[in-house]
Amino acid sequence: MENEENQTQPVEENSLMYIVGAVIVVAVVVAGVIMWPKNKEAKETVVTTPQTETTVPSKTPFTKLVCENEWYNPVIGMPKYYLSAGGGDVKNGTIECTFNLSNATGAAVLTEKMTVETTTAVERNGNAFVCTTKALEKIPQNTPLKMNVVVKNNEGQTASCAGMVTFR
Repeated sequence: MENEENQTQPVEENSLMYIVGAVIVVAVVVAGVIMWPKNKEAKETVVTTPQTETTVPSKTPFTKLVCENEWYNPVIGMPKYYLSAGGGDVKNGTIECTFNLSNATGAAVLTEKMTVETTTAVERNGNAFVCTTKALEKIPQNTPLKMNVVVKNNEGQTASCAGMVTFR
């Protein structure tokens, strides 16, 4: 009889160890679920980016040479800028664009000339153009500048558009 008692005792001890081990594992899993960090509602961060005002060209027919708007675009990651102007003419041909930047005292900061061909704008009964300079350097940043664009057609007629810009 003694042999039978010794054989059943290790089986009971092993079963008890499995049960205690399973309880510990379940307790650890439950504690982990309870203590797991909860996701807090993410606060929305609003980032504002400066925008340049651009005017939408009207869809009225061209009656003469016009410079309708001017703008600039930065070269990302570099202190360089493209200057642009757009408008139209009743005549087909080339347009010479002269970009002038001046500071508050009126002193010239930069002058750039270029020539472009007009493109047909049937919906406006004439020809449109867009002048864009090469990437320009050494333009003062964070300082208000006056940008004046003078456009001239083949017949010597001129038009201009101007505005204040701050390069950032």
